[in-house]
Amino acid sequence: MNNNPSLNPADNGSLAGTLQFVFKKLLQSVDNLLPAQVIEYGRTNNRVSVQSLISMITTSNTLVPRQQISSIPVLVMGGGGYFMSYPLNTGDLGWIAANDRDISLFLQSYNEAAPNTNRVKSFSDAVFIPDIMHGYTIAGEDSEKLVIQDANGDTKITLGDGEINLQSGNVNIMIDNSSAEINSPAISIVMGSPANSINLNGGIIATGDVIAPNIP
Repeated sequence: MNNNPSLNPADNGSLAGTLQFVFKKLLQSVDNLLPAQVIEYGRTNNRVSVQSLISMITTSNTLVPRQQISSIPVLVMGGGGYFMSYPLNTGDLGWIAANDRDISLFLQSYNEAAPNTNRVKSFSDAVFIPDIMHGYTIAGEDSEKLVIQDANGDTKITLGDGEINLQSGNVNIMIDNSSAEINSPAISIVMGSPANSINLNGGIIATGDVIAPNIP
């Protein structure tokens, strides 16, 4: 059985085909972006070890797994003193993106630094971008909102036009421009509708004093 050649036989004897082959081989040595899976994550130093999920293939159609990439930084979106961090677990998905130059000295100081080697577009200088990709559902009522939630949707925070909604299981807190509403299986409280009032659906059990000086 003949192996598939690296060079397209139709390009033999063609200058354009030769140049195309050369460019293809050059690009094969340049890293850019690939999906990857978490092998190990250290949240304290925000470094992750990952396995690329796109293998290499030989001319004999043999799949060759890529080497694991160790201790690369994880993208943490943030600025102005605020950020979002995720508790990554083994098996979580994401993307490895190769930097244009060696960033090892930059990662030691987080200040301007020269490249330490001549590496160009290498996954040795990658950053990991977490991406859940699949296995989650956005509720229909949240389709036009910003959503922060767990994969099954039981715990979530949503931001819509003039409203914030917090939900944990059967407990829900809704805040809009005019009122705040708290609902749970045991009690429902609406504050500010009508203005300056609290409507309570349920009893009141107080272990301390209840002071209401304006009650006649």
